[in-house]
Amino acid sequence: MQLNRPLDFLVIADHAEGLGVLGQIYAEDPDLSGSWFWQRWISAFFLERFRGSIQDPVEGTSNFRARMATPLISPGDTTDPLTVGPKVGLVNALTQLIPLETIHEMSASMWAKSVAAADAHYEPGVFTPIIGWEWTQTANGVNLHRVVMSTLDGEEAATIDPVGSDDNPYPEDLWAGLDALTQATSARFLSIPHNSNLSKGYMFADRTIRGEDITADYARTRMEWEPVAEVTQFKGDSETHPALSPNDEFADFEQFEFYLQASPANLNYTPAVGDYARTALMRGLEIEERIGVNPFQFGMIGSTDSHTSVASSEEPNFWGKVGIDSIPENKRDTVEGSGTVDFNGWNMSASGLAAVWAEENTRESIFEAFTRKEVYATTGSRIALRVFGGWGFAEGSESADDLAEIGYTEGVPMGGDLTSAPETGAPVQLLIRATKDPEGANLDRVQVV
Repeated sequence: MQLNRPLDFLVIADHAEGLGVLGQIYAEDPDLSGSWFWQRWISAFFLERFRGSIQDPVEGTSNFRARMATPLISPGDTTDPLTVGPKVGLVNALTQLIPLETIHEMSASMWAKSVAAADAHYEPGVFTPIIGWEWTQTANGVNLHRVVMSTLDGEEAATIDPVGSDDNPYPEDLWAGLDALTQATSARFLSIPHNSNLSKGYMFADRTIRGEDITADYARTRMEWEPVAEVTQFKGDSETHPALSPNDEFADFEQFEFYLQASPANLNYTPAVGDYARTALMRGLEIEERIGVNPFQFGMIGSTDSHTSVASSEEPNFWGKVGIDSIPENKRDTVEGSGTVDFNGWNMSASGLAAVWAEENTRESIFEAFTRKEVYATTGSRIALRVFGGWGFAEGSESADDLAEIGYTEGVPMGGDLTSAPETGAPVQLLIRATKDPEGANLDRVQVV
């Protein structure tokens, strides 16, 4: 299978927790020699059932959802979601069947294969596979997921362990882990908030996850590691919501109002200020007024979140999120056929893509574009967008052949800071050029919010 339109770059970001273990369980028996006799017998029995679940998509999906968090945290709560209820997650479930040491060995084996594949397909200037992973914290259905990207090459990546939420449960732990990896390697790392629309208000809250005040040190640390946030993907749009932007006629675009928790996943879905990018940007300015540092001064990208290895963001060619979603009879019902209102891949979106303005198509150059926030999101189309801010653009600059040179010389690009306002009090100017996808529809308008 091959995409109709090739990508320039791709971040390979499997879940760090139990990375690759399910596939290896399905393919072969894991090493249970570290368990006592009856534990080996019991584990072998349940592992066989586990394989059956992987092979049978209906049973497998039912078992997966049965292991999702029962929601003890509601939208609007301020309780630390990691302190309420039992610990759930793939690694916690697997340790009941397989020794933890074996799980780590299986993950390390798959990680080595993954990073080797990334290097094998790296063609600087043509295609750039970027090595990364997903940090997957969903305590009580509070989605705090982050995608980690790096400048690692395969050889150095094979010497590290991805930082997962099983050992590093809070975002601050993730950042500390990335800092340690930065010190131990020659690479750089950053973390991208992912699906904030499902965070029950916690992703961009005005307090830390532990409920502590946001300090200047916290804000600086967060911006060091998280200069960019995701605003569109399979599980809906995270830019805004009609309840938060009632005067924006486009605010209802591709909403996904299901939490990542046990059924009913849509129970009391309530859009919160801390869930969406627009309100997060405003909250960041308010926090900056109090402490002098803005923790939410981020750029924006899109991504897919495909779990099928088919990263299609094209609506006519959308295969759903996971393998079972491609089965036609599952398009309008839950996989169990119960009729209960719940989510599957067919009430998700064919979205999105990350665009960067980089000097060249290499790992280092693309990473640099992310750190300076010279990036943008689309919902899947290949729109070329330039935005510069400044005070001295001449009339007609938007049509000039050397628009980029004008923008960089007379202003700052997307993601930059405007810091030298003229004493005349002249208003800020935006220099914008948007070019349609050559295979897409005409552009209707440019909307500035």
